[in-house]
Amino acid sequence: MGTVFSERVARLNAKAGKTYQEMASDCDFKRSVTWWNKVRWNEIEDPPKPSLYPYLARALEVPVRRVAEMVAEQWCGVRPDDTVPEHLRSLLAVLRDVREEDVSVIHQMARAMCEKRGAEVEVERISARLLTAFGETEGPYTLEQLEWLKLPELQAVKMDVGMGRAEVEEDAYALLDSIPGPGDE
Repeated sequence: MGTVFSERVARLNAKAGKTYQEMASDCDFKRSVTWWNKVRWNEIEDPPKPSLYPYLARALEVPVRRVAEMVAEQWCGVRPDDTVPEHLRSLLAVLRDVREEDVSVIHQMARAMCEKRGAEVEVERISARLLTAFGETEGPYTLEQLEWLKLPELQAVKMDVGMGRAEVEEDAYALLDSIPGPGDE
């Protein structure tokens, strides 16, 4: 049995800073602060009644249909669609209400975001390969080599230089000195 409803409460509480008092207030106190706390810790055995879904939706900041899906999953062990990742389910519930003529715009936006993510993954892959290849070359790192690397890789090189495991040419020291350490950002 999943805990998706409880996880949503926990996520709102921990990451968004929404208190149980605010959740109770958002649902017009149809559920108490104590109830929200118990839900958070998965201590509620009986599912909420469907008449409460609109109030719970407001408190959980999701569409009513998503509340129904979360209740079905947590208390009944039924998932509406196992192929849709959790972080996209609320989005799908919202998209059900989009006008058909607006779907193409949403599709273009989603495609652009996918392409952006694909490019980021490719840059990370190439950057990691470059770092490995540079580490295997004879002699110290050159300024030209370092300029191809992203911040995490530059920080790794800086640490390796500081620990005596790697060397850099004299003109490359200025670049390494200018970047923050991993915890200094």
